[in-house]
Amino acid sequence: MIPLDDDTSIWAVGILSFALGLVLGCIGAYLFLGRYSHTAKLREELSELKERFSDYRDQVTQHFMRTSELVQEMTQSYRAVYEHLATGARELCDGEVETPSLETADKGLLADSGHPDDEGYSDELFGDTPRISDLKIKVESEKNQPRQH
Repeated sequence: MIPLDDDTSIWAVGILSFALGLVLGCIGAYLFLGRYSHTAKLREELSELKERFSDYRDQVTQHFMRTSELVQEMTQSYRAVYEHLATGARELCDGEVETPSLETADKGLLADSGHPDDEGYSDELFGDTPRISDLKIKVESEKNQPRQH
């Protein structure tokens, strides 16, 4: 064994303190760098998710804009067919059939009838638009009425 005098014990305590500090420093650096790399991964993942969400939102916007255009084209085509049929009916039936034009047709068919299921419902984007249940009621009431040919 090594005899421990005052000088040796000071050196031994110093070397042990240095070694302990070195080990604790390495452990602390490992933990700190590990957390930093984990944080960096999370930030990168968050950035990627934000970009994907932005792309998705743009795709949804484009989809609904195209849908709106297609519905508008379909409405115009329907109007042209209806006007063609109405004109043909007037000309071929010598005025015996009343065919309302689209401009004078009852525009209240799709009006909100205040259905009890919709009490207190207000949509900020669409306002007071008709509900599916309102359309079903209107269609059922029209089925019960005799048609004019």
